[in-house]
Amino acid sequence: MPDLTQGEVHALGRAVGLDIQEPELSQVTHSLNAILEMLAEIDLPGLNAIEPLPLTLPEGGL
Repeated sequence: MPDLTQGEVHALGRAVGLDIQEPELSQVTHSLNAILEMLAEIDLPGLNAIEPLPLTLPEGGL
């Protein structure tokens, strides 16, 4: 998976109500790419054969 760009990270933040600006944008982009890289290394046998369950929240939110 290619690294996320600062523009993509900014857009992701905006999608959840965050307006990430410099200098935090550079740090968040670097940290998020590092986390994604580490997650990509996790390879549990058979994990992709399991159907994901939908996330349901209690009425009224968290």
